[in-house]
Amino acid sequence: MSPKQFFAGLAITSITEMSIIMVLIMLFAPMRAHAGFIVVTIAAMIIFCTLLYGAAKILARSSYTKLYIQLIMLAVFLKMILCVILILGYQKGYEPADNSFIWPFLVIYLASTIYEVIFLEKVGREKQSSTP
Repeated sequence: MSPKQFFAGLAITSITEMSIIMVLIMLFAPMRAHAGFIVVTIAAMIIFCTLLYGAAKILARSSYTKLYIQLIMLAVFLKMILCVILILGYQKGYEPADNSFIWPFLVIYLASTIYEVIFLEKVGREKQSSTP
């Protein structure tokens, strides 16, 4: 997967997330109060995906094949920590009046996770085809 393909897919994923969230906000007005959290979450997931893609491309060239699997396990753990930090940080720092921010968060989380699986699988296949 070339960087151009990766960033095109990331843009499509982000636009899809934003479109779904816009519909949610139109249907459920209280979600408007969480716009800052939504923007920060989208930005955090974009940065996470970009860093993960960069690391995956580097490790795909490694002769030590277990590194790639370890990267995926580490990525799952780090994403869990990131999600906990985002949610607890927002709850403790801003004390939202309701928990409606969870729905946009789940949309962002699911969409970015699906895209991560897609690009990690493609980068992993590059690794298989380059291994002698």
